[in-house]
Amino acid sequence: MFLKVIRRIVYLFSIGLAALFLAVLLLISPIAEYVIEKYSVEWTGRRIEMDYLRINLLNGVVKVGNLRVFEAASNEVFVGLGSLYINSDLYSFISGSNIVPEITLENPVVTVKQDGEKFNFDDLIVRFQDSAASTDTVQSEPVRYLLKHLGIRNGTLNYICATPGINAGVVRLNLDCSDIAWDDPQIVIKTDFSVRSGGHTKAALDFNPESGAYNLSLDLKDFNIKLLYPYLNDYLFVKSLDGLFSTSLVVRGNTDRPADISAGGMMSIRNFSLVDTTSEQLASIGALQIDIDSINSGSNIYYFKNIIVDRPFVRFAMYDDGYNFDRIMVPEAAADTLTGDAPVEDYANIFRMMADYIAYFTREYKVSNYKADNLRLTNGEIYYTDYTLEDKFAYHLDSLQLISENLNSADDRLKVTLDARMNTSGVMSGTMQVNPDGFSEMEIGYSIRELLLSDVNPYSVYYVASPFVQGRLSFESKTTIRDHQLKSENILSINQIQVGEKVKNSTAMNLPVKLAVSLLKDLHGNIKLSIPVEGDLNDPTYKWGRALLQVLKNIVVKAAVAPYKLLAGMFGGDEDQYKEIRMKFLQTKLLPSESDKLENLVKALKSKPELAIGLVQLTDSQHETEALALFMAKQEFLGLKNADSLGQAEISRINSVENRDSLFNSWVDHRIGQSLGLQSVQQKVIRIYGNETLKSEVANFEQLRALEVVKFFSARGIDKSRITMQENVMQNVQTAQTGPVFKLSYLIKGEDSVMSEGSQPYDN
Repeated sequence: MFLKVIRRIVYLFSIGLAALFLAVLLLISPIAEYVIEKYSVEWTGRRIEMDYLRINLLNGVVKVGNLRVFEAASNEVFVGLGSLYINSDLYSFISGSNIVPEITLENPVVTVKQDGEKFNFDDLIVRFQDSAASTDTVQSEPVRYLLKHLGIRNGTLNYICATPGINAGVVRLNLDCSDIAWDDPQIVIKTDFSVRSGGHTKAALDFNPESGAYNLSLDLKDFNIKLLYPYLNDYLFVKSLDGLFSTSLVVRGNTDRPADISAGGMMSIRNFSLVDTTSEQLASIGALQIDIDSINSGSNIYYFKNIIVDRPFVRFAMYDDGYNFDRIMVPEAAADTLTGDAPVEDYANIFRMMADYIAYFTREYKVSNYKADNLRLTNGEIYYTDYTLEDKFAYHLDSLQLISENLNSADDRLKVTLDARMNTSGVMSGTMQVNPDGFSEMEIGYSIRELLLSDVNPYSVYYVASPFVQGRLSFESKTTIRDHQLKSENILSINQIQVGEKVKNSTAMNLPVKLAVSLLKDLHGNIKLSIPVEGDLNDPTYKWGRALLQVLKNIVVKAAVAPYKLLAGMFGGDEDQYKEIRMKFLQTKLLPSESDKLENLVKALKSKPELAIGLVQLTDSQHETEALALFMAKQEFLGLKNADSLGQAEISRINSVENRDSLFNSWVDHRIGQSLGLQSVQQKVIRIYGNETLKSEVANFEQLRALEVVKFFSARGIDKSRITMQENVMQNVQTAQTGPVFKLSYLIKGEDSVMSEGSQPYDN
């Protein structure tokens, strides 16, 4: 009977235990769900809701459906999970090994919000940091754990930043992390995801948080950099930033030494474009690709296979108050200038972080061992427009090619070649060789061929008031730099140059461009000039281009002011015969020796039909008056009455009579009718024939000499309109010893003469 009672009790107890166990199995999930939702705000500061919670105590599996963690005191969801699956080994928790074979999150959605330095999860960090600090007061054994696999499937991460106005997101996020263990700090993560604005990423990270060592494999395809546009606005006023960035890199390093990295792989960008606030494209790149052989900053190794830039484009424009790139610059007082001098953003600007990292990197390591198998820039374009002139100057440089093969810092020289087309007509090519050790030595050689001079008319009109109607320019330059001392040999050639009519403007220098061009042209109508330039690059005021232009200006001025050497070099003879024409007193005909010399000038005038000459007669009229009176007195003294029929023999007889001859002087006194003391023979003979009569005859001589010179050129086919004879002679006492002289100057027909005032074309 007792045994029956015992059996009955055991039976009932077993049923009770089974019922209790069953009740626990059935009720633990709703109870746990109820408790979590009821006390979530108290425990976490956040409201937590879920559609269901299922806990299986038999196999340790926990499933959660549509879990939502809300923002603090808000109905907005901070973290949402489509489903959470946890597979735990219950027996391991009893033994203390705490093994979780799997945790999988399906369709998680996390929204991170930032406003300045504040995040929407700051309250959670503070709460759990305080909790950890209050409980971690007793030294205890480390908790053992092993998470064999953590997985995320089809996740979404939203990032919203109030300043600078970012709304970005990562979608289709998948992540796998295996074997997270208490006794193994190594973490291996594999992930792939897409960026909402464009781009897909695959990455694998092997990271040791204790040592800081990491190994990252990253594949990013077509990341749209317009996502970075709001960050760029802190430094540049631009309307848009576009481009597709891709990379495939393997990077090794240590988080404790951020600049100590080794890397290899590829980086590229396509369809890069920068547009300013006026909707004008400032810069673009069709494609840029960098193939990295090996970078090891610790070992000072920077080796590249290929660096290729295709279709780069830059637009420069100059205005009275600056350049087009100036208008995209944020004022220093309102923006961070990347130097630390201006106000710093109150958020993490990616460009600031990149600039800081580059600055840190360059402080830590010297980049002195580099090479590139192939550096190539192809199909480049540069548009340059200058609006500071009366007429805008626009220039287009295209088909730009820059090539350097086997670029190596270990070589004595780095060599770069450059080719381009200039404004669809000119061709530029050149080479540059640079000493890679400090870049203090270099050799630069380049040439420009077949450039239309009319392309630069806005400048020529503005500065020298003269447009170019015709002409093609070629320029060759060889420049060397040693110890900051520059030496440059330049050859300027201009074929078939023709200068247009002078333009009136208030900005131009008064340079005789047409005259200089005419004088500089050779027999074929071309100009070739050698222009040496030297300078000290240590002098901050020295500018090579400015020095070259100054030398060129000096050549132009010298050609116009002192053209004699140029003409003598082209047409023969000495410089003097292009400077002056000499004659004799009392004579109106050119000397044979002078006529012969002037034939070279005739050749010059025929070769340069635009060239005209200016003449001014220098003489001593008083001396010639005295000479004429003496000649007439001696003629009468000798009894030679007919002056028009005098031959050379008679003239020689007259000239042979000396002024102090006693018989002649006695005759003069007799002719006057009295002997006058304290008077020269010159004064006496002037009294005989009359001063006014003699002066009139001398003036006639002067006019006849001028007419003789004009007739000489006219008889040889030189139009009289090209000859400007100053009407009034210039008195010069020095000519008393040399005879009358015509000084020559040169000018362009139809333009202002470089002669003295009073010059006019000779029409007699």
